Amino acid sequence: MKIRMRVIALCVVSLMATACGNLTIKSWVKVISDESSGFLQSDLLGPVEIPINRIQGGFLGKIVLDTTSLPGPLDGTIAVEDVRILGDTFPSVIGVTCIWGNPAVASTGTVHLDVLGGTGSTTVTLNVRATAGLSDMLGIPPVELSQESTFGLNGVGLSQLLNAASSGSGDGLFATEADFVGETILLGAPAVFSLHITVTNEGTPPLFDADLLAKCSNRFNEQGRDMFYAVNSKSSYLKADGEHPQAPRIIKLSDLGAVPGNTLKIERVGTYNDRTELRDGNATKVAAVFSSTNVVNSDKNLNRIPGAIDAGTDVNTGSYLKCIIFPFCITVETNIAQDFAVTNSPTVTIPAGAQYLIVAPIPDSLSWSDNSGFGFGVALTVNP
Repeated sequence: MKIRMRVIALCVVSLMATACGNLTIKSWVKVISDESSGFLQSDLLGPVEIPINRIQGGFLGKIVLDTTSLPGPLDGTIAVEDVRILGDTFPSVIGVTCIWGNPAVASTGTVHLDVLGGTGSTTVTLNVRATAGLSDMLGIPPVELSQESTFGLNGVGLSQLLNAASSGSGDGLFATEADFVGETILLGAPAVFSLHITVTNEGTPPLFDADLLAKCSNRFNEQGRDMFYAVNSKSSYLKADGEHPQAPRIIKLSDLGAVPGNTLKIERVGTYNDRTELRDGNATKVAAVFSSTNVVNSDKNLNRIPGAIDAGTDVNTGSYLKCIIFPFCITVETNIAQDFAVTNSPTVTIPAGAQYLIVAPIPDSLSWSDNSGFGFGVALTVNP
């Protein structure tokens, strides 16, 4: 018990040693398909519940916490900016069920975390639209649903926050589960659909089976066609010998449905901190490079991306000093010819041979190990 109390005390000191303020966590909360289930029931279809299977997708959440109250409980807000959930009822005639965010009504709520106790929850009013294959076939418009849902956030404690700050990634902080029940009318008869979903959070959008996505993509796009990808504030694709930054964000273009010759709008989202603090910073510089492969070599190399392909307006990332003992220093060049600036949200043409887009921050200090922030990333739109 004494050892445990000393560990807690050290964690409190670590947290209080960092500056505090508003801390943004922006992440995809993704359905774990193998652990999620659902059903549809209607008097029109008889008394038997029709299982909803192959449940896939998730939602994009933006949490803003006030960390000035540390080491006490944290309170904040949550906004659900994008909802993309689907499921199949095969072999029934109902078809694929699509659920997406209502563009006319925001989904918002509150968050409470007791970091010392490792407990917490978020309560959010989800405003969504839903439809099924049979409804679309019969020309029945989507239904609008609103439900207050509570997600438990137990396990988000001091050690988890410190680990996230150390790695630069908030992935896995909000593993939880919840139920969603909606009521609608199917061919004039009351109908109920129920989902029990288990989720975890990650920086990349959910992926779907192609046959299911074909049924729902137009509905999902009512919220906008841009897709958010989180970028680790401690990551880099540049030479950084001695810094050992985290791996950059590697985005497979085919996941976006993008091919060479398409235009791609790359919008910088949020900010990061050029120092270790549990609050949002004001750094915004970020760059990207197209590549024919997903290979990123050791940070001891200048040309870390062997498949790099030139595109966009070149960005000069400069150099840094490497010192054995000051003033015995050498200048280390970081600049490569193929990358381009993303800070001002450019639109670029995907070059021939490109299969991946690799993205990372470019802090003024050219030092990554002390960067922090969980609300930073890019939003990509194909042929805007």
